[in-house]
Amino acid sequence: MKKIILKSIVTAIIISLIVLTASLIVPFSYSNWSFFIGLGISIILYLSNSSGGILSSYADANLSEATWKIEKSNEQKVNVGTVFYGSVLYTVISFISMLIMYY
Repeated sequence: MKKIILKSIVTAIIISLIVLTASLIVPFSYSNWSFFIGLGISIILYLSNSSGGILSSYADANLSEATWKIEKSNEQKVNVGTVFYGSVLYTVISFISMLIMYY
């Protein structure tokens, strides 16, 4: 459990450093966009790590065209890891800091 928490914190720090570096290179305000970038990263990680959703059914349709086999699964499974937890942690912290900054 300690490893997951530590890796999530390290991931959140790495994401914040990447977004901060990008805000210095591309002219946008870090404090205004950090929440939305974190939310986008979290959504992309969630969708890319899930099976049974829209993206995987599209990939299955393309694969079934090539092999003529269709395998249907109606349940959605999500295998999230420490990177997802770190991005959610970054999103929550940036949301709280955005609320404090504007109110």
